[in-house]
Amino acid sequence: MKRIISIIAILISVCTSSCNKYMDIVPDNVPELDNAFATRIIAERYLFTCYSYLPGGFDLQSNPALLGGDEFWLNSTANFGEGSYGNWYIARGNQNVNSPLNNYWEGSNQAKNLWRGIRDCNIFLANIYKVPDMDDLEKDRWRAEALFLKAYYHYYLLRMYGPVHIMDDEVPVFSDPEKTQYERRPVDECMDYIVGLVDSAIVNLPDDITATAQENGRLSKLVAYAMKAEMLVTAASPLFNGNTDYPGFVNSENKPFINPVFSSEKWVKAADACKLAVEFAETYGRTLYKWKPTLNLTTPPQQSTINQMSYREALAQRDNNSEQIWINNVSRATQGFQAAATVRSYDPAYVDNKTLTGYLSPTINVALLYYSKNGVPIDEDLTYDYGARFNLRAVPTGTSPYMYNMIPGHTTVGMHFDREDRFYASLSFDGGRYFMSSHTSDANAFNTVYRSGGNAAPVSIAYYSITGYTPKKLVSYRNVVGSSDAYTVYEYPYPIMRLAELYLLYAEAQNEASGPSEEVYNAIDKVRARSGLSGVVDSWAGYSRNPGKPATKEGLREIIRRERTIELMFEGKRFWDLRRWKTATLELNTNILGWGIREKETQLFYRSVSLYNRTFAQKDYLWPLSLSELRRNSKLTQNPGW
Repeated sequence: MKRIISIIAILISVCTSSCNKYMDIVPDNVPELDNAFATRIIAERYLFTCYSYLPGGFDLQSNPALLGGDEFWLNSTANFGEGSYGNWYIARGNQNVNSPLNNYWEGSNQAKNLWRGIRDCNIFLANIYKVPDMDDLEKDRWRAEALFLKAYYHYYLLRMYGPVHIMDDEVPVFSDPEKTQYERRPVDECMDYIVGLVDSAIVNLPDDITATAQENGRLSKLVAYAMKAEMLVTAASPLFNGNTDYPGFVNSENKPFINPVFSSEKWVKAADACKLAVEFAETYGRTLYKWKPTLNLTTPPQQSTINQMSYREALAQRDNNSEQIWINNVSRATQGFQAAATVRSYDPAYVDNKTLTGYLSPTINVALLYYSKNGVPIDEDLTYDYGARFNLRAVPTGTSPYMYNMIPGHTTVGMHFDREDRFYASLSFDGGRYFMSSHTSDANAFNTVYRSGGNAAPVSIAYYSITGYTPKKLVSYRNVVGSSDAYTVYEYPYPIMRLAELYLLYAEAQNEASGPSEEVYNAIDKVRARSGLSGVVDSWAGYSRNPGKPATKEGLREIIRRERTIELMFEGKRFWDLRRWKTATLELNTNILGWGIREKETQLFYRSVSLYNRTFAQKDYLWPLSLSELRRNSKLTQNPGW
């Protein structure tokens, strides 16, 4: 009897993209497995179904890393209930075992079933060589893509749940239930399996994607090397390397699921993998993105504007972006996503436009993390009055160094002054400026006033920033707002990996493996230089209260982690970093802070308001398995604390 495959899997719709042919396919309703591999065209559709399980990077509901940490906050449980943004309820401490939020294990509560994705990859691997009208070279490539996706889905689950079971073979639909009972395997064993799959895939993947118009987002050796580097850094990190917090968390053979014995060799392997990935990326033309002023500018822009736009466009430039290594072309920063990130009306001429919702609200907590203009934390900078960071201060009128980032004559808070360019590129705030492609000069950038009565002030019951900030970084500067709710958006894909992150992964791994070195400094300094900052050694020597910090492994570790947080802010990385570093219990057990956004008077607006008292317990490092899943599979072990 021919096996019947899941029609649900075959019918998964893959989002269309005018610039990406490979995502412009919806599989046919073909229930017979043999028919699914009868021709090249149908087999290709099955391969793209395997791709379709990639978690949505720019999906505000399904990506736990966007709203599940401390980077963003929403304005009200009444306006945004648990059914709308389950990941935000994770941030509020409401993860549970009855109906886990963002449940990627079972595919519920705004999450995909990654085990189903792995099963579809296994079906593809078992049948690809049956396709008659393909040559072996192409079959080998497609097989390699499915192998990598299978590895990545295992990795995504492991990063979330810790130990997972290994689904190496296709499970027939009508299997004996006893044969579908799987035990979770130790993390080290899972990681070895995942990396082994990646290594097998690398052999037959193309070095890089050259036909970007048709294949952008598909897998290559470059992608595989970069993601292998990330996987090995995760394996070497404190959560999974020498973690003694889980005594008794063992499998049926009494082997610890998470190895309590620290291995320095894991960091050496990670550093080697990162170095190889960096060298491969540079060989194939990857460079940090640098913005070139557009022709419509009538005056040369300030260097600070170039720095800020280079940082913004590293994320939001869709075409010919030299920094992108792997993108998820299914997940794009669409109109709805960018509207949520956009200040209510950066253009005062269209304050009545209701399309710009502006409810994605960065917190004061993360605004404080950006460096001073001297490239060191503001609480370390010898020249920065950290004690006056919440004091009011007027922006000088007329020509001044502040006029391109802040409104001359406007009174704002001290922490908005003298910050690095990534601060001004990332955040829109009261008294700030908003440079867009419609401007002929950066001196003419829009003004944003968040106080009551201003163009960015709340006017809607549901759609407004609860903190007094919006994430400018996520908004393409090519967008155009108009009358009658018109809003033209430049969409861009979610970057799963870009070169700046790869440099910082290399710096982290190399420092952990062998301590500070010129190699480590150079990797960090490349990222800093793009945003106009001096190198770490010079910056700390010249401005820090702790000038020798970059010279020690512990000090440089802190610097690298801060650098990574700043560079990758709002990109869905900090959520996972705080977990793998085991620092979430320190950084997420704090109050979420915002400004008094309903106030008009300056003194009242700039009162720091506690929006929520966050709690993060030891158990929160690993996702819970649902009670129903534990009942279905008697061999599963629940994560500690749940």
